[in-house]
Formats: sequence, structure tokens, C-alpha cells
Amino acid sequence: MFKKIGIFGKYNGIQSWESIDTLIQHLQSKSKTVFLDAASCHDCPYECYGIEIIDRQELAQHIDVAIVVGGDGTFLDVARTIVDQNIPILGINLGRLGFLTDISPKEMISILDDVMEGIYESEERNLIRVIIKKDDEILFDQLAFNDVVIHKTDSPRMIEFETFVDNRFFNSQRSDGMIISTPTGSTAYGLSAGGPILDPALDVLSLVSINPHTMSNRPYVISGKSVVELRPHEDCHSTAQIICDGQITYLISAGYRTIVTRHPNFIKMIHPKGHDHFELLRAKLHWGDKL
Repeated sequence: MFKKIGIFGKYNGIQSWESIDTLIQHLQSKSKTVFLDAASCHDCPYECYGIEIIDRQELAQHIDVAIVVGGDGTFLDVARTIVDQNIPILGINLGRLGFLTDISPKEMISILDDVMEGIYESEERNLIRVIIKKDDEILFDQLAFNDVVIHKTDSPRMIEFETFVDNRFFNSQRSDGMIISTPTGSTAYGLSAGGPILDPALDVLSLVSINPHTMSNRPYVISGKSVVELRPHEDCHSTAQIICDGQITYLISAGYRTIVTRHPNFIKMIHPKGHDHFELLRAKLHWGDKL
């Protein structure tokens, strides 16, 4: 089913070369066409394989499926890039938790053979788009797969900001910040901050405050179709950070508006046949472990 394969590695390269080498040799033995991502595989000795290394923005136009060899952070980075090309993506886990990259290197060849024969599970996950404006000028326009966070900078002082949902005032708060999370990101920073775990099939967003200066503040879940707007308080004289997926950062202050909406396209994730999200949660979060 998949004839043209794009392989994406970790940015430090060397940690994923062994797995990438194994993948390339196996895929070529199956008469598949393999391409490498220039951004993450530029140090890979690809010449000996007789394959092309292509700029990431262009690579998505040449492939039928994306294979990410790395951790969840690598997966997030690639997913934001290819989501608009409607390319399915699967992950080989070289990281720690592996909520997104859920295939181990030991299993990857047998699972990959199944995937190439059309034997797999798939699901769609939503992403969010983050736009920052000042005086109606767009200064920042990025995607996030896990979450977008408004967070104080290095100052020990809290930040004060207002939140609007669908042009309706939601609340005003003093805190260390807020996490706006997709269901995918609900097991990331949002979980650490006391937010709910959201089933990935849901089209919703969660709003989770970080160390709010009130005992009554609680996480809140809204429709994925909602428009969320964050505005630093007009009397705020300090700066705050807007952070997408923990990887892309922009500084804001009074007068800036951060608008968060669901991205119109969904990412298609591929899992091994029989994949069970509940089993993944039990394994990663150690549910039911005896002390």
C-alpha cells in the first residue's frame, strides 16, 4: 500500500542511525523507494544507499507514509510539518515515554511488514493553530500538536491575563500561566499540571492553569471548534512566553492577543494491529502497579 517512504530521525542524528540503517536496508529489500529528511538526517551516510535526502517541506510531497525514528519530541516536530499533506505517520521509539512513538526498535521490522501489507490500526488527532497579533498585525503563526502554553518568563512574579472563549469572557487570573491542550497533549504538560486525561478520539481542548493564585480555579474542557483568546492584562508591565509543543517560543506583553483555534486538518497516526490506548496508558503511567 505504501511505496514511497520518508524517514525522519532525531536532530542529533547519531542516536538513530542504527535503526535508520536497518529500516533502509529492509525497505529497499522490499522494493520500496526511500527518502531521507534533510533537516534530521543530513549527517547520515545516505550516499551508500543510493537514496535522496530532501528538504523537509518538499519531502512531504514525495512520500506515501512518514516513519519517525526518535522520541515524542521528534514526532511532534514532524507532525506539524506534514499535517497539511494528509500523510500518515508512525513512530519508532528511541525516547523515554513513547506515547506517540509506540513501536520499539526490536519490533519495528515485523510491524513494518504488517503496515506495508495494510495490517494496522489508524486514528486521526487534532492540532491547534496559534496566532499572535498586535494592532491586528499577525506576528506569529504556528501549529501545536500537544499544547500551547502562556508562561511567565524567568521572573518569579506571576503573570496576569484574561481568557476569552468564542468571544465570551471566561476568566481573569494571576498564575504562572495556562496550558491549552489537545487530547494528545493531555498526557504531557497538562497532566503534570493537574489537567484531565482526554481520550484521543475526542475533538476537544482543555484549559489548565499553572499554579493559579486561587483555590477555586479548575481545569476546563471546551469544544475543539471553540476559539480561545489570551490577553495579558492591560496594566501588565512584564513579558510572558507563548510556547508551542515546548519547542517554539514567542515573547508577548500588554497589547498582544494570542488566538488559539483547531487546525482544519487532522494528523493520521498509524499503530500496530491490536493497538489499545488504555493499555498504553496503563504501561506508561504505571496504573495498577503494586507498591
